[in-house]
Amino acid sequence: MSLTAYLQPLLAQAATQHCRLPVLLQGDAEPLLNQVTTLLAQLKPEKLYWLGDQAPVNSIALQAGNNYQLLGSECDMLIINAFNGFNADLIAASAGCLKAGCLWLIMAPTDQNWWQQPNPAHARLLPYPLDAAAHQGQFIAFWLARLQDCPIVKLQFSDNQLTVTQALALPDFTSPASVQVPYASAEQQLAVNAILKVVSGHRKRPLVLVADRGRGKSAALGLAAALLVQQGKKQLVITAASPNAVVTAITHYQSQMADTPGLRFIPVDTLLSEKPELDLLLIDEAAALPTAVLKQLADNYSRIVFATTEHGYEGTGRGFQLRFQRYLEQTQSGWKRLQLTQPVRYQQHDPLEQLIFESFLLRQPVTASSYQPDQPVQLRQYKCNDWLAAPEQLAAVFHLLSQAHYQTQVKDLAALLDNPQLSVIALYQHNRLLACALLSHEGDLEPELCTLIYHGKRRVQGHLLAQSLAFHLAKPQLAADRLVRVMRIAVEQNLQRHGLGSLLLAELANKLKQQGINWLGTSFGVSQGLIRFWLQAKYIPVRLSHFADNASSEPSLLMLQSLSGKDEIVQQLCKQLGEELYHCISEYPANLNFKVISELIQPPARAITENEIAQLQLFAHGQRPYELVAGLLLNWFNLHFQQLDLTSASILAARLWHKQSWQQICQRFNLDGKAACIKLIRQSIYD
Repeated sequence: MSLTAYLQPLLAQAATQHCRLPVLLQGDAEPLLNQVTTLLAQLKPEKLYWLGDQAPVNSIALQAGNNYQLLGSECDMLIINAFNGFNADLIAASAGCLKAGCLWLIMAPTDQNWWQQPNPAHARLLPYPLDAAAHQGQFIAFWLARLQDCPIVKLQFSDNQLTVTQALALPDFTSPASVQVPYASAEQQLAVNAILKVVSGHRKRPLVLVADRGRGKSAALGLAAALLVQQGKKQLVITAASPNAVVTAITHYQSQMADTPGLRFIPVDTLLSEKPELDLLLIDEAAALPTAVLKQLADNYSRIVFATTEHGYEGTGRGFQLRFQRYLEQTQSGWKRLQLTQPVRYQQHDPLEQLIFESFLLRQPVTASSYQPDQPVQLRQYKCNDWLAAPEQLAAVFHLLSQAHYQTQVKDLAALLDNPQLSVIALYQHNRLLACALLSHEGDLEPELCTLIYHGKRRVQGHLLAQSLAFHLAKPQLAADRLVRVMRIAVEQNLQRHGLGSLLLAELANKLKQQGINWLGTSFGVSQGLIRFWLQAKYIPVRLSHFADNASSEPSLLMLQSLSGKDEIVQQLCKQLGEELYHCISEYPANLNFKVISELIQPPARAITENEIAQLQLFAHGQRPYELVAGLLLNWFNLHFQQLDLTSASILAARLWHKQSWQQICQRFNLDGKAACIKLIRQSIYD
């Protein structure tokens, strides 16, 4: 039987039962490609997505980095040629584009041949000096093992014979309760009503519309916009990280309004620069935008809907939940959240969705560990070659890391299995995972390479800490030492505030010191709370980046701990950072939180004379102008900035350290003018 003859009745059944058909076709590359070419000629898909080599001329070839361009798009067939690479991140993201009754097919070698060959598609996950063309990782073997318990058709084509090695019984389909046209589900109709209420209700009560892929949230945006235009609303705008992400919403708007203008796409940067007056702002796939951008949009517009996917393969979905929703709680407490769970693009028990969730560990389990401080804990270290024999431990670790971090993607799972320089230190009690840390083993570079990095002539993948020490901090000799960077640390949510993170870091330092590691480091989006956590663990700040990270919306802070007794080097780098921040503070982000600045800055301090104190007291009582005591005020502030209240200290820092104009300060702190600023400054001295 040919591939076409076998699949056609299954696809007809999949269409009837409103689900997608996942197929793994294995064998030699050329015969498989011939079979697929014949299949395409017979089925004639209207829109074919293709991942990998040898894409047909009538297909849309997907490339690495296209994940967010796929959001909201649809296709009739998705073919993956895995013979020269398997990009797990892109494969997981693209699956959501496939419609019901359609085919998802992977061409690949047989199991044993496949897991024994390199995977060039994961080259960006491998550190120097590994060669992706020769390195054999563990991810393919892990994924194939997961497939044994996943709904998929596995076929093997050899000697012109097609053999079924794993069959699939398609799930029964129960038609959902009928809903009013044009809605695809009762939940979608609720979502449209909730969007309308954002416009008719109180200001500053945004709606957050959350769903996994294929639940109809983008369509709901378009349908709601059509109703609003019919009600006379004219200033409706939709935005997203990419114009492609709003195609579904605009298509559904046009299905109701034909050529009637009303809903238009405006790029995010244009919205922020021009700030047009709007009746409603719709943001599709909001999690794909940096948190800082979302905050600005929320501040600028009083009627706004954030629609987003929070699932793992969208990457920044966790950032949206962990950071941005917390910001809404603080600034717009009347915000509402509505979650859509019923799929509309395919049925509830769709095999492909189940396969993607299960094989890439995207289904978050509900866990509730307990901790008994008087009972012993155990420390375990896992490396990439350990996970195949410990799949349950891998799942628990990956889920904990993704819950605790705002930027987790499928490629992070692949890196755990493919990158031999990554390891995990996990803390257990009674065989229950309490906390874990993801480690990157770096450095140990050749002296010649360290010099080239120092001179800016080379960059090497997978050695962030080593490169920063050599290039940014001008310590190339340290890049030749054995380094470990703590990439992430996570504690079970219900066990936080019990000191487990600090306990884990202390045990980690002892263990790595015994293994001959010279330096421990970490880099993170800076906040006062995190600085104090790492200071408590004996890490010292040594570098603050000059630009905010897109995901965290904060500049990154690098902290370092010596395990080999070279504490004076760390203290020197810390002093260097504090002095540079003082003298060149304008080179850092202007909105850098003063709480962060106060933890890092080291201004020069000179004792104030009695005469100078008298002058400042006269200023505080309104008997001296600001300009006459500005120099004295700077010296006084350098001595006392940590004792002042946050508002006064922030205003003084803006004027004396950042050298901002009175107009800038008034705008930033919502003050009426220069006199109001000076009044607050006088009050801070008087107090």
